[in-house]
Amino acid sequence: MKIKFYASLFFLSFHQIVPAQVPEEALRLSWTTQTGTARNQAIGGAMGSLGGDATAALVNPAGLAFFKTSDFILSPGLQFGKPRSNFRGTDFTGNNNNNFVFGTSGFVLGGFGYKVRNSYAITFTRLADFNQPVIYNGQNDYSSCAEPLADEFASSNLTIDEALNNNNISLTTKMALYTYLVDTATINGTKKVIARSEFPALLNQELNSQTSGGINEITFAIGHELHKKFMVGGTLGIPLVKLVRNTYYRESDATGDTDNDFSYMAYRENYKLTGAGLNLKLGFIYRPKDYVRLGLALHSPNILMLKESFDAGMATHLEQLFAPNTGYDSVASSTLTGGPLEDTRYTLYSPVKIILSGAYVFREVENVSRQKGFITADIEYINYRWNHFGPDGEVTKETKATYKPFNDAVDAIAKGAFNFRLGGELKFKIIMARLGFAYYGSPYKDKELKARKMNLSGGLGYRNKGIFIDLTYVHRLNKDVHFPYRVNAPRANTFANLKDNGGTALLTIGFKI
Repeated sequence: MKIKFYASLFFLSFHQIVPAQVPEEALRLSWTTQTGTARNQAIGGAMGSLGGDATAALVNPAGLAFFKTSDFILSPGLQFGKPRSNFRGTDFTGNNNNNFVFGTSGFVLGGFGYKVRNSYAITFTRLADFNQPVIYNGQNDYSSCAEPLADEFASSNLTIDEALNNNNISLTTKMALYTYLVDTATINGTKKVIARSEFPALLNQELNSQTSGGINEITFAIGHELHKKFMVGGTLGIPLVKLVRNTYYRESDATGDTDNDFSYMAYRENYKLTGAGLNLKLGFIYRPKDYVRLGLALHSPNILMLKESFDAGMATHLEQLFAPNTGYDSVASSTLTGGPLEDTRYTLYSPVKIILSGAYVFREVENVSRQKGFITADIEYINYRWNHFGPDGEVTKETKATYKPFNDAVDAIAKGAFNFRLGGELKFKIIMARLGFAYYGSPYKDKELKARKMNLSGGLGYRNKGIFIDLTYVHRLNKDVHFPYRVNAPRANTFANLKDNGGTALLTIGFKI
């Protein structure tokens, strides 16, 4: 792969001031699947033209106009699975990973206003769950994590002492210099920058990244029936973000040579991202025939005001390099910065979403209890290149320029993608059976990066005397990639292939009020 990058990168660190504004972080916050109630998840998440479900507030709020009564709903669930990875030919399967999730819950207040044409919703939904570890290991005879650090130091034309005191040098490069992982040496009479982890012909590499947190969203929505054929709606969303990640990375000499000035290096990173934001959703549903529904929804960018904290440490063992003293040395980020790093604040604008949808309702009549079922589908377009970092506070030409390297980096690796959701329901008096499918395309421009998210789902529903209960199982077949570090072009980057083949069981309990 030959991808052009615009800043030095080691794991998740671009430079000392803003450690985690990287393309992967933007994609993590925007490449998400549709979540909702158990009913919605059973039909693949398709809700762009259907309505009559609280999830409409998240997809197409015009669908709330179908409510003529009021509902209270709760949607607890359990997500489970095992992390799987392959790194340079080595497979890894982790332990069971079980997490509590929360589908769309809250109130829908239907049947208000003139001719009961207005409906309102207040909901809470877990949009994304970050509780999935990334673990892999393997052997590498091609590159080392110290390679881009040595390149950064070499291109600076600074001495080691100057680099250690220069704010334009990344924190991880400073750690590598401090522990002599990156150094200078005179070779054939010429002074050169070296990375000692590149001395062995073969390296053992391993990464263990444990994450927690997620994205939750509170919505305030309204749906209005203009007349029997046309509905409109709008939603104000307040996303709440929390991500905590602890990463450990290690490289060690796999050759067995105990006198090549490199035994191992280890790096740890503790990272926390929190914040909140705003978004708007606008939707329309048109019924050209009683049994046909066509939907259009537009989602504004999430405007996320984020704060991140970060600390790290590095240790290296260089065998007999400093004999008779030990070859071991270590340093914490606080040692190089004179104390804990200050929190970094910035704004992230996620991409716009465009959703087209259609539904066919069997025996569409005013009395919904007599309807026999439906089939429905959504087509969604999102361009991940539209992810955009910006300053927190006053926006000027100078403050915007600071974030240009990060926005260029997003543009270099991301692309637009289509997402598809399909589902259906059959009704047998008070019992309903549902099936669904969803496919989310890869956000990566490079075709070598095999990534997708796919859900297969099914469920049952019960409705009788003002009570409804829905039970759904969603099976995930997800693929993604993870880069332990990135080297400079035209060198190829090494990465791990990740698989997430797990499931989610979701229960929705609701009451007419």
